Amino acid sequence: MTDRPIIFSSAMVRALCDDRKTQTRRLATSPLRRVEVGDRLYVRESFAVRSVYSDVVEVGYMAHERASHTEFVEQIPVALASSAVPTWPSYKPSIHMPRWASRLTLIVEGIKVEALQSISEDDCIAEGAKLRGWMEGLGRPLDGWMVETEQPHVNVTPRWWYRELWSSLHPAEGQHWDDNPDVVALTFRVVRGNIDRIAA
Repeated sequence: MTDRPIIFSSAMVRALCDDRKTQTRRLATSPLRRVEVGDRLYVRESFAVRSVYSDVVEVGYMAHERASHTEFVEQIPVALASSAVPTWPSYKPSIHMPRWASRLTLIVEGIKVEALQSISEDDCIAEGAKLRGWMEGLGRPLDGWMVETEQPHVNVTPRWWYRELWSSLHPAEGQHWDDNPDVVALTFRVVRGNIDRIAA
């Protein structure tokens, strides 16, 4: 079993917390290509160290501050954090999140390598699509699932939603949706807790 970091945007962190996201796809050239079933991934997200006391470090997470205007703050024992923790009043990019500040752990349950456009509609939903409310749990309607977008009253198919998500994250030549690059698709179980504080 190997532990590795994995970066997610705020929107995808919210999908993880809402139990909507159980898959992720990364370019086949990513270090995540070496992941094996049973490996653990600790989620890196945009964060801020709000306060450092004698016994706890308070960490805020951008994903929920943006969504609800109230910040989710976790108190982490100083003994578990690295020494000399600085206070960062503003949010830091996810790449800088230390392992001890992570609040979500993913347990890898499945791996496959495939062409990007091979993704199925069900896999698009597992990537974190937010289904239009009245369709949730009712089975697949004749016109297919519809997914909510950031724009009010605009709904799209899961595949269209995922194509736009991928394009927003991969602007480089050779990585576009139309380039159809090979990707590693990971299926995982989400555990709400720091990787070093959850049961093995």
